[in-house]
Amino acid sequence: MSQESRYEFLLVARRRYAGRGRQGRGRLLDEVCAICGVSRKHAIKLMRGQMGLGAPGSRRGGPRRRYGPEETAVLKAIWLAAEQPCGKRLAAALRLWLPHYEARKGRLDGGLRDRLLAMSPASIDRLLKPCRVAAGKRARCGTRPGTLLRSQIPVLVEHRDIDSPGWIEADSVAHCGDSTAGDHVWSLTFTDVLSQWTENRACFNRGQYLVCQRVAAMEADLPFPILGFDCDNGGEFLNHHLVAHFHGRERKVAFTRSRPYRKNDNPRVEQKNWTHVRQLVGYGRLGDPRQAELLDALYRQLWNPWRNFFCPAMRLVEKRREGSKTLRRYDRPQTPFERLKASGKIEPAKIAELGRQMDRLDPFELKAQIESRLKAILRWGPNRQTRIAA
Repeated sequence: MSQESRYEFLLVARRRYAGRGRQGRGRLLDEVCAICGVSRKHAIKLMRGQMGLGAPGSRRGGPRRRYGPEETAVLKAIWLAAEQPCGKRLAAALRLWLPHYEARKGRLDGGLRDRLLAMSPASIDRLLKPCRVAAGKRARCGTRPGTLLRSQIPVLVEHRDIDSPGWIEADSVAHCGDSTAGDHVWSLTFTDVLSQWTENRACFNRGQYLVCQRVAAMEADLPFPILGFDCDNGGEFLNHHLVAHFHGRERKVAFTRSRPYRKNDNPRVEQKNWTHVRQLVGYGRLGDPRQAELLDALYRQLWNPWRNFFCPAMRLVEKRREGSKTLRRYDRPQTPFERLKASGKIEPAKIAELGRQMDRLDPFELKAQIESRLKAILRWGPNRQTRIAA
């Protein structure tokens, strides 16, 4: 039934309702419920005048909409290019992404730009709700215990009172598909506790010598020296090659490990395993050495700068228990580069160098190159796969 027809019927029914007795009003209410598809209580309120009849062209109650299709179109374009972040992180990212969006699509109207920058995270989530996609399946765990040096490497449960960059959490991710058997590609992830600066690398299998080479390359690309290195109990990390790498220097790096089967001892890097690895590559099997080389170059040249310069992240500030609820409080979303600048612990020359590097980058262009290279990686070899939706 159209809105016009419903309105005309309810006008007539309301006039009939006023002059009827108890049984007549009951039969009329049954008729209204059947024709208009409303509940009996709703029908009673309509007949008594406690609710409006919804005249054609009338507006629903509540405040007028502040945002429309124009805002949604810009938000969706940036949201998709930024790997579908939550509203809080996207609100912080808009000021970084909008200049590059305008350079590609043309200058936005002043009012539209101001409305986008003033939009709350809740409004962003509400506008983008129809666009969200369900996440994929869980992966298999590829961690195998390295027992050789367990007694020599101390356990560290959590990082407290960290006030400078350089304290690293490390982990590995297996691109093995549904089975860990045979040879396949592994991703290595470094995450700085203070700034959330993250570096990724890829290698074929996880031999101790090759992993040590990748760790040295990642350390060389970090904008700060490593002060502490905390990993899980995998054999790729707990070996003599890595111990010699961190302890065989004038200033030794604090080398610690988490408790076995307690992944929350390294929560930050476990988080990045999802946002920086699984959202990019997915859960399929990468079983060719060439894929490891291509993925390593993608991480090093495109993915790491894009993530560290243009993707804000939040840090957990407080976690407490109140009754049956666990309450968490996070700080303001910032990019890892912004956190490094705010720390005051990085040399000004290095910060200036990173700032010049950021100015030369366009996040939309980086994202296009990432997608192009990723397609080449996933097409390589006999086992093709599709990327999961973030």
